[in-house]
Amino acid sequence: MYHIFICDDEKRFTEVLEKRVETCLKEQGQSYEIQIFYNGIEMFQAMQKKAPEILLLDIDMPEISGMELAEQIFSSNMNTNVIFVTNRDDLVFQAIHYQPFRFIRKEKLDQELDEAICHVINKLEKDEKMWEVQTKNGTEILALKNILYIESCKHYLRIRHVDGECEMRGKISNLEKWMSNYGFVQTHRSYLVNVRYMKMVRANEVELDNGEILSVSRDKAQEVKKKQMIYLRSFAYANS
Repeated sequence: MYHIFICDDEKRFTEVLEKRVETCLKEQGQSYEIQIFYNGIEMFQAMQKKAPEILLLDIDMPEISGMELAEQIFSSNMNTNVIFVTNRDDLVFQAIHYQPFRFIRKEKLDQELDEAICHVINKLEKDEKMWEVQTKNGTEILALKNILYIESCKHYLRIRHVDGECEMRGKISNLEKWMSNYGFVQTHRSYLVNVRYMKMVRANEVELDNGEILSVSRDKAQEVKKKQMIYLRSFAYANS
């Protein structure tokens, strides 16, 4: 079951949005639970107890704005997919800093909502993908979404993830094709990087959100930039 929060101070619009989300999820055969909030502070308090998989969030709200809420969610490392639903087109690039899943315009709700819901469900299903890693200390089960990058070190692979790191025998070449389906890109013969954690791509290096710098080889630079651009564009309107 997917837990969904909708937060918007416009009650009439919120009713419309809730019905549209329900229709889309029923068509996909998904089970769900939707909670409505008209106040961002109350919504964030509820998130601190249990974060939903999906949050549809307005930006212009009294007391605390959607952008301020997104900043708190981002800094708290809450595992939720934020979909901004707003009339503030001018804030789309500012919103990208907080890694929302989508940015939907209220006046384009009919064209953009169904696509966003379908894709966020697809992402959630991929996020559930687990990887059984055989390390020298035993078996570790890792969620692919939590892996920052994999580094090749001679006959071993160092797997850097959000909770630390582990090591296994293997070759990046044996993983590249499979992991590309889950948002990874090979930046260098020694690195396989999760695009969601890439902050900035430069001529010969990529900076991650945590400040780490990894190498980008000349023959792979264009593909790395392309993958990052596709990822960033997915935050904005899919049907502009």
